[in-house]
Amino acid sequence: MIHTKRRYCVRKVSSSADLAEELTRCTWSLCTGFSLRGYLFLNDSFSEDSAQEYAVISNGRQVESITFSWCDCIQATRHIDDILADVHVDLGPVSPRTDHGRQCLLCR
Repeated sequence: MIHTKRRYCVRKVSSSADLAEELTRCTWSLCTGFSLRGYLFLNDSFSEDSAQEYAVISNGRQVESITFSWCDCIQATRHIDDILADVHVDLGPVSPRTDHGRQCLLCR
C-alpha cells in the first residue's frame, strides 16, 4: 500500500460481480474503499485521472494490488474471486485508516 496516511470511506458490496462492476465502470475518488467478505479494496491510485490501483487488505495484511482500470468486468471478477478463494500473496502488514467518514467534499 503506497498511501499509508490516506483515510478511506468504505462501503460494503454484496458480491464479486457487483464489486467488479463498481471498480471497472468509473473512476473513484482517492478516499474510496469497498468491503467484501472481510476484504478491503482501497483506492491506492496517485490521482483520479491515473490508473485505478487498489490495495487489497485482509486481517491487517496487504494480500494483493490490482490495477482495475486495466481490466474489463469479467477479468476483474476473476481477480476478485481468486482473492476470495485465498489465491493471493502476502505483501506485508498495513494499517489502513477507515475513519474517513463523510467530512470529505467528494464523499457527501
